[in-house]
Amino acid sequence: MSYILDDRSVKSELLDRSMLVLVADDDPFSLEIMEAILEDEFRVISASSGKEILSLLEKEKPSLILLDLHMPEMDGRDTLKIIKENENWASIPIVFMTSDSDPETKRECIEMGATDFILKPFVPEVARSRVRHAIELKSLREALEREMEEKTKLLEQTALNTILTIAAIIDARDEYTSGHSERVALCATDIARKLGWSEDEIRNLYCVALLHDIGKIGIPDAILNKPSKLTDEEFAVIKKHPVIGDAILKELYMLKKVEEGALYHHERYDGKGYPTGLKGEDIPLTARIIGIADSYDAMSSDRVYRSKLSHEKIISEFERCSGTQFDPKLGSLFVSMLKDGYDPGAKLEERIKPVK
Repeated sequence: MSYILDDRSVKSELLDRSMLVLVADDDPFSLEIMEAILEDEFRVISASSGKEILSLLEKEKPSLILLDLHMPEMDGRDTLKIIKENENWASIPIVFMTSDSDPETKRECIEMGATDFILKPFVPEVARSRVRHAIELKSLREALEREMEEKTKLLEQTALNTILTIAAIIDARDEYTSGHSERVALCATDIARKLGWSEDEIRNLYCVALLHDIGKIGIPDAILNKPSKLTDEEFAVIKKHPVIGDAILKELYMLKKVEEGALYHHERYDGKGYPTGLKGEDIPLTARIIGIADSYDAMSSDRVYRSKLSHEKIISEFERCSGTQFDPKLGSLFVSMLKDGYDPGAKLEERIKPVK
């Protein structure tokens, strides 16, 4: 998309009678003149005071406000400040009308958020040109913001596709853990929702949890898929996967705290976990949540060394291990979810889906 300001097709689209301009001045003569200057191109409404401006803004949102700098009771500066502090009005461009040509006054008001100035007495062509320009800039800025938002969403979706692919590759190395990373991610986000996390935080956690086992890429297949009990030496190799994952992810800046899920999800609340032996709330919350979700999926899935546990047995294990392996508050919350019939497998259709 081109953003050339003098493109006639863009101007014809952006500037028409649907554009509403609010003109505010305590001088009726100035109001009359400005309305006459603008009425052929814009819809115009007027106000004679700051209070009247605020009242009108509660009813309509203009494309632009022309604001007299010097008005009684509530002058232009005070009015501008109130408008800019309101999230519903802050994006409205404000152009001051004034006979004050002092550069210091202009500098002060621009710093407060004014878009431009129109000097009195008005020169019709200059006034119209400045109004057109201010509205064009606002419309083009909004178009650019929309385009950037769309591109950001596409980038995020592409990244999610990549992360899902990586997770699938990790899980595919072991037939018993197929789909493990996605199930852990889903379970972790359900816990986060119970904790009142925002949707942005939950989406980030989903991606972090998908990558929690990425360090297993560095573990030999012979150890990862060994059907019998691991030796102490082999288990020591398995215990390296959080550190390997941390090394892989620490430069991945697109996700917040992504390395925490990989490095700390095998830590225990009592400090007897690995690889660092962190204890209690020194373990990042993200990792404590993923640790519970990871353990739940291990208990509820068939593994090479045992069959999956019953729902009742899983509840019993979480009750027994809360305060030792698991954060007691999170453990209690998750037990409540399980007793209420929580089943992550039943919610797979609600997962965050990749883009086709």
